[in-house]
Amino acid sequence: MNELIHLRVVNQKFIMKLFTKIFFFFIILLISINAVNSQAAGFPAKPIVGTGKIDGLVVDSLSGEVISFASVVLREALEHKEMDGVLTDDVGGFKFKELKNAKYEIVISFLGYKTKIVGPYKINKDIQEHKLGTILLSQDTKLLEAVTVTGQKEIIENKIDRMVYNADRDVTSRGGTAEDVLRRTPMLTVDLEGNVSLRGSSNITVLINGKPSSLMANSVKDAIKMIPADVIQKVEVITQPGAKYDAEGTAGIINIVTKTKKIKGKSGAYNVSAGTRSSYVGTNFSIRQGNIGYTANIGGYMWRGYSRTTIDRFNKLNSETINLDQSATAHNIGGGLYAQASVDYDITDKHNLNFGLRTPVNIFSNTNRTTTAVGINEAPVLFDFRREGDILNRTLGTDINAEYKRTYGKDSDREYSASAQYSINNGRTKYDVNQFDSLGTLNYAEKGPNSSYNKELTIATDYLHPVNKLITVEVGAKGIFRNVTSDIYYDTLSINSGLYLRDNRRNNYLNYDQNVFAGYGQITFPIYKKITGRVGLRFEETFINANIQNETSFKNDYPTWVPSALISYISPKNWNVKGSYSRRIQRPSMNYLNPYINFNDPTNISYGNPNLSPELTESFEVQGGYSKNMNNINLALYHKITSDLIDNYRFVDSNGITNSTYNNLSTSYSSGASINGGIFKLGKIIVNSSINLFYQKINSERFKDVKNDGFNFTINGFGLYYLSKTWSVTLFTLYNSPKLTTQGKQGTWYVYSLGARKEIWKQKGAFSFGIDNPFETWMPINSEFSSSEFGFNSRSKFEARGIRAGFEYRFGQMDFGQQNSKKKKKGFQNDDLKQDENNSGGGGRN
Repeated sequence: MNELIHLRVVNQKFIMKLFTKIFFFFIILLISINAVNSQAAGFPAKPIVGTGKIDGLVVDSLSGEVISFASVVLREALEHKEMDGVLTDDVGGFKFKELKNAKYEIVISFLGYKTKIVGPYKINKDIQEHKLGTILLSQDTKLLEAVTVTGQKEIIENKIDRMVYNADRDVTSRGGTAEDVLRRTPMLTVDLEGNVSLRGSSNITVLINGKPSSLMANSVKDAIKMIPADVIQKVEVITQPGAKYDAEGTAGIINIVTKTKKIKGKSGAYNVSAGTRSSYVGTNFSIRQGNIGYTANIGGYMWRGYSRTTIDRFNKLNSETINLDQSATAHNIGGGLYAQASVDYDITDKHNLNFGLRTPVNIFSNTNRTTTAVGINEAPVLFDFRREGDILNRTLGTDINAEYKRTYGKDSDREYSASAQYSINNGRTKYDVNQFDSLGTLNYAEKGPNSSYNKELTIATDYLHPVNKLITVEVGAKGIFRNVTSDIYYDTLSINSGLYLRDNRRNNYLNYDQNVFAGYGQITFPIYKKITGRVGLRFEETFINANIQNETSFKNDYPTWVPSALISYISPKNWNVKGSYSRRIQRPSMNYLNPYINFNDPTNISYGNPNLSPELTESFEVQGGYSKNMNNINLALYHKITSDLIDNYRFVDSNGITNSTYNNLSTSYSSGASINGGIFKLGKIIVNSSINLFYQKINSERFKDVKNDGFNFTINGFGLYYLSKTWSVTLFTLYNSPKLTTQGKQGTWYVYSLGARKEIWKQKGAFSFGIDNPFETWMPINSEFSSSEFGFNSRSKFEARGIRAGFEYRFGQMDFGQQNSKKKKKGFQNDDLKQDENNSGGGGRN
């Protein structure tokens, strides 16, 4: 096994070095190409520029003050074609140069002011320069009355196949993590331990900028603590993905979009925040000159949490009932580095290359203390032992991706793309446990390191072809090649000799290969007037080859047909209705499969199951919405049937020990309704709220005691109030009902937050302040699980109150010239792995 491990490490280092060299080679190559672009063979020569100039100064017509950062667009006067654009500088000035002979007009706009068009101005051999002097902008009183919404995106946007939460408009999450952002996103629930669910289901896929990430490969719960809230622009929630998306993620897809810009010039920001539960310091910048652009985010973060738990349990073993009372405390602290960079190169206006690198580094520490008292039958419960454990988890992940995109003209949606991505996640977990008797004497100790490697290579190609203005055809293919390894061993302390000895009975080595090949076709077409249809079919074949040392080996492959359909009606009176159907598959991820046994509590052990089968979900949804003047309401009715449900299962073994693992035990039926809406024109107030109510029934055809049913609901609300042009305050609330499992339920909990933001230095800087649960020191959560052979009741308290303050400074000058609207990033979205509620992960789309 040592030789295998050594070979694996050598191969990993070789691959990483190879990809790193290739990545930086392409960066250097692109820089070189850009430098000699005008002479490179096969590339267009630099266009001939003129010598004309136009400049001016923009000021407020009433106060006479200069207006910084106003938008100034240069248009060709006859056809009104946009030629260039800039923002006014700190003193309200703007300048266009190198203008060819033609007639031009200038369009000037700024939030709260009426748009002004001046010109035309002729540039010819006789007139080469126009100095416009002072240009007065008049305030628009109607816009000023609704300054909170004009020219800005709504906080919640409903689109044809997704809901969008624009997180950069919410100041309550500033200085927090992605956990805080997702908790504020409609339809999503993030409990106090960080477990993410969508409409009550944790079977989700989480992407970053439309791509899978090694951040999510092992644990969404941990990964979302590694992404600072300040770098997130928006969150997209897709409940009914089409055929072009991976068939994985039975509940839907969550796409976290970070702040990136594709604009000319240089811009960036510094962010610093400090709080009682999370802190962050970092910077982001974008540079784009000509056809090449660079974007980077880098920062360091820290988070912490504290909890107390009491547990009452009983296990039935033959004719005896073993009663256990436990009390525990846990202190968690984590931190690390988050860095990502990308290079974007427009070879021509129809050919684009993009390269990206993301490297998260995370260290997580858990210190726990558990006291256990035991009693048999009616006997009193007496002290048995106390355990003190320390867990250290270190994770290094890397994503390297490259994408080529070909478009076919400004007026055509036709597009072809080819992409490749290599991801690796290297995790090491080390835990030390010491056990003491009633006299405080050490009577047992063990160490249990666990090394895991998750490697993934993805190759995909997609083609979109508009048959005409109303009919669009999409086809594509994809291959995903995964290898997961886990190396487990235990050392136990010999009390007599004081030495740690290897326990070979518990050693294990898992090597798990999973390859997925997929192809899809999808067509969008008109049915009748305002009615549009979309049908798609996807085929995926999965090949599994696993080897568990000291136990067994197995192979498996299964084909899956994944149909989807959507019909949409858009009324000219601002309302729409759509119905959809999709089939989804959910393959288990590493945390469900890993046979690593957690012995931190010897009376209650937990481990994964490498023999799990995938889930299959049939999903039906009808949705209607109304939107006018940025006010909106949306209602969705849905029904889902999930067979071979992967869920946590507890049982008592022959030694009286509670085992917690995963099985395909049951079928889940879920029916519900979700309502969300927003009011965006109450003077200076913005309000948004969502309600999700559903009935869930879980049955097992094989086990009589594996069943449950009940109603669940989630309510959240968001309010934003602009005190002035520079001051704003926000309020966020969330209430979540108990969550069902196959053998019980997890308790009710809620969150409420207040925030404030002050813009300074002509909106170049800002101070923000936020507080979570200001009137709650602890948040109680009670859970209960039971069967014919055990009972489990826990009462937990999590640290609830959190205070944070932050500062942001934005720098640089951005020029908004003509951009190719077809250059929207797609890339990878491997969303084909089911993620553990307590250690979740995700993937994406083809």
